[in-house]
Amino acid sequence: MKKSFYILSLAFILPLAMRAESNEKTLVQFSGFALSADSMMGVPFVHIGIKGTTRAGTARADGFFSFAVAEGDTLIFTSIGYSPAIYIVPKGNPDNKISIIEPMEKRVYEHATVTIYPWGDKPNFHNYFVHLKIPKTLQENAEANTNRQLLAAIGESMPVDGAEAGQRSMQIQAAKAYYYGQQAPQNIFNPLAWGEFIKALKNGDFKQKADPPLPSHDY
Repeated sequence: MKKSFYILSLAFILPLAMRAESNEKTLVQFSGFALSADSMMGVPFVHIGIKGTTRAGTARADGFFSFAVAEGDTLIFTSIGYSPAIYIVPKGNPDNKISIIEPMEKRVYEHATVTIYPWGDKPNFHNYFVHLKIPKTLQENAEANTNRQLLAAIGESMPVDGAEAGQRSMQIQAAKAYYYGQQAPQNIFNPLAWGEFIKALKNGDFKQKADPPLPSHDY
């Protein structure tokens, strides 16, 4: 009985062992470069997946890759902007090493034209259209920023620069030199100055004027 049991056990175990041995794949060192087909420059960080498994490799920035695969594996090279490439690892490698250069074709993705509008959806179109603020042209901005009244108001509030301060100082020195040795006249006793003052008073030149418009920043 024992001999018959051993014979039956061997009859079941030996085929399983032989099948497992036959299914065992030979590992090889798989290395090479992933290059662009049109320029032969390295494609950086190409993803190399092994079909049917979760194992994968990644190329370096220069396109070089090196990792272990099994004979008969199907490798899929993928990278954004390139068409996928497929390589099947051949069998019968005496030194258990494979080196290849995998060219990758560039792929152009074309999408339908997309029009972007400043409003969210159609119901809001009427509200946005009615309250839409049309930007001014460059000519209108230039005319607003070079307004004479505006520039005069800005000039009144700005301190004098070095050239203007030097010119005023020279005018004062020239006036002193002109009346050197005598009493300079006072405009309070000048009838012509009094006439100009009364005329300006009637014209309202001394009334407080409204503030000039602020510069436009609507570009």
